[in-house]
Amino acid sequence: MTAQANYTSNDFHRIRHMYRSSTGITLGHHTRDLVYNRMSQRVHATSGQNFSQYLDRLVLGDKSEWSAFTSALGSSPSCFFSDAPHFAALKEYLQALQGHGALLWSCATGTGEEAYSMAMTAHDALGGDIRSIKILATDIDLSALAIAEDGVYTAERLRHLPQRYKEKYLVRLACREEAYQVVPEIRRMVSFLPCNLATREWVLKGKYDAIFCKEVCDHFDAATQQELVGRMAGMLKPDGLLFLGKAEPSLVGDARFERRGDRSYAMKLRFNNSGS
Repeated sequence: MTAQANYTSNDFHRIRHMYRSSTGITLGHHTRDLVYNRMSQRVHATSGQNFSQYLDRLVLGDKSEWSAFTSALGSSPSCFFSDAPHFAALKEYLQALQGHGALLWSCATGTGEEAYSMAMTAHDALGGDIRSIKILATDIDLSALAIAEDGVYTAERLRHLPQRYKEKYLVRLACREEAYQVVPEIRRMVSFLPCNLATREWVLKGKYDAIFCKEVCDHFDAATQQELVGRMAGMLKPDGLLFLGKAEPSLVGDARFERRGDRSYAMKLRFNNSGS
């Protein structure tokens, strides 16, 4: 693995410029170590001698590696039922709606584990009556979305999935070693769409009952983080839930929200904002 001593400020600024040119996302200065951790894996995988050589390879037009480059910087590790209390809160919320319908959003879904966790939670909460539930799952990484749509995962990726959910909502694939696929009924609950959160216009409209925004904001500077969370707040229904990860700014003390648990918040009823 390339030593961090060979990772220079010039390398970091080149990566930031190239990533912004490709995706429109500006990586904050605070992401220097995150960028190193992810890019050093790509340098190693391509047998590069150093970061500069690897970046020169991209500039010369290695299209397949460009895709790997943007995917490595854009995706966060994903697993089923990350932060179990968030899904317990979602289940309670959906049960309280008493079948009135719900619109949910997983804003950085990666390879789909979070979105399918939401779908399984909704199915379980409503006893299988999911006709009024709509889940949108977005990500900037098209290759990750393709994996998500297939809904196929190795046994290792399922280690946090409750056993009863595994038995009910996944089927073992005979043609693959220790691979499972999410059942069609759950897959049909989720619509996967490409979305770059850094753009001014998002593909999503309407008011949401719950938004999962987890491990997204480590790609952005503090001002952009606040802007993103503010835009999502404007898309929530009154009493709608916003679930944040450790990378997201705390909303403790934010007048719009009532804290419901660790990094989970409900939009106060009097803040019935129009979407931004």
